[in-house]
Amino acid sequence: MKLHLQSVLIGLLIFTASCAGSEPSSQNQSSEPITDTEQLLGFQKEISTDYLKSHLMAFAHDSMRGRETGTPAEKKAANFLAEEYEQLGLAPVGDNGSYFQSFNLNASKSDSIVFKLYKKNDSTKVQVDRSVASSDQTANFAQLFGGTDTLKGQVVFAGFGVNDKEHDVAHLDGVDLKDKWVMVFQNTPNVVDGDTLINPKIDARARFQMIMRQGAEGILIIPAKEPREFDVIAQKMQGSFGEVGRMRLAYRDKSGSSSSGFSGGYNVINPALAAKLLGLNSVEEITGYRQKLVENITEFQPKELSYELTQIPYSSTETISSQNVLAFYEGADPELKDEVVVLTSHYDHVGIGEPDSTGDRIYNGADDDGSGTIGLLNIAKAFAEAERNGIKTKRSILFLNVSAEEKGLLGSRYYSDHPVFSMEKTVANLNTDMIGRVDSTHKSKGIEKYAYIIGAELISSDLDSLIKVANQESGQIKLNKRYNDLNDPQQFYRRSDHWHFGRKKVPFAFFFSGIHEDYHRPSDEVHKIRFEKMTSILRTMYATTVMIANADHAPAVDNQQFIEITKSDN
Repeated sequence: MKLHLQSVLIGLLIFTASCAGSEPSSQNQSSEPITDTEQLLGFQKEISTDYLKSHLMAFAHDSMRGRETGTPAEKKAANFLAEEYEQLGLAPVGDNGSYFQSFNLNASKSDSIVFKLYKKNDSTKVQVDRSVASSDQTANFAQLFGGTDTLKGQVVFAGFGVNDKEHDVAHLDGVDLKDKWVMVFQNTPNVVDGDTLINPKIDARARFQMIMRQGAEGILIIPAKEPREFDVIAQKMQGSFGEVGRMRLAYRDKSGSSSSGFSGGYNVINPALAAKLLGLNSVEEITGYRQKLVENITEFQPKELSYELTQIPYSSTETISSQNVLAFYEGADPELKDEVVVLTSHYDHVGIGEPDSTGDRIYNGADDDGSGTIGLLNIAKAFAEAERNGIKTKRSILFLNVSAEEKGLLGSRYYSDHPVFSMEKTVANLNTDMIGRVDSTHKSKGIEKYAYIIGAELISSDLDSLIKVANQESGQIKLNKRYNDLNDPQQFYRRSDHWHFGRKKVPFAFFFSGIHEDYHRPSDEVHKIRFEKMTSILRTMYATTVMIANADHAPAVDNQQFIEITKSDN
């Protein structure tokens, strides 16, 4: 199917090229717009470094205050986008004829958390420790994230907390983890002295998923470094008490779950207390204990400890409003214009936070996801310019800039459950996030013009073929499929806004350039963006949109494995 579709598309391009010049036509004199693929592709030149740089400098400026969800800065950013779409002539399709789709979030304010530790002896249990975390005191546990439910369970020590059959590591087997607290060392020893002990793809996120899928009540992390590391973490977390956090979509808020739907606890434990739970004589023995575990990593089996932990959060809830931004470009084909290609980015970032070494506290998010958001504006400009010249796509296009991505993909979740255009009529989603930088893998190879493609053949071989053909006619970037694997422990296919289209069985492709050293730091600034690279990726996205919008048939979902894995994710 891939080769057949690709050959048809190449033939179409050759034929249209022989019938029309490669330059865009002048204003169409007929009443009906032209829907010519080759002429549309000519307008990719409207995507330029000048446009991207000038608009990103405004969007990721300090005056935007980091664009955090639910703040006046988020509203300012949304208005910026709406004004740009209005100037381009794209139609508003949001609430009451506006460019906005509003939704409510329930946000928790944590006042304090009480931790009670009990020693169990046969049928009795005795409280051996009680500590309270709040804005003015630290406890023996520091919650990194979690819900607002009271949690209780026995403690199980699970070593490094991973299973890796390839390397005979089974630290989660042999003990029922359901409703248990799972205590593990912080860092997994993936590679030690050049020897791979655990698959490097199994990172902290993958480990978290492995544990929680077994029904654990929560996770207790033993810090990797000296005991003082715990004090630093606990003191830092004090600042979160009394602050708004842990947002949930109001219409889905049935419990105290966090933004990600996770209602358990993810805590760092005081290493002195961890030593006590492990039966060690002192905290100084922790390092040696961990080293011995590394040396005998394949022999370890998890063990239930004679301790039970209860976590009691005290919190309040307030409602916060947010909004997605939507702009519509109507197709010209009478039979196909009711079908829609949706282009997405998230325009929110993380706001104002901990200062860096320079004292900068504003997290501007130039790459995350200023790059993708301004990129969509430039793509919209290209289509608007084509329309001004009497040339349009057959299908329609929705430009969707979602918010609350940083809070757990909430804006895209809201849209997928409340679509302006039905999911049955949504033929594909192209999502983009962080396309302005070069990750360490490609930097070491001297490669700049690339993008990781996640989705595409993972869900639709038709979409994959369209992207390849479009790329040859546009940005000619390296299409890297490194993370495009349903069995990848990091599961990138679920980790950005495209996922809420994928779970609805809409073919999707995610354009992404990888994580870099300024991710979620104040140093994610405009002057570090590679605008030539951005331009190439966006031209490929534009051309792909043209190919999808003008194809005779919409891309089909044809990967049965994807269908099986995701059938319970609605």
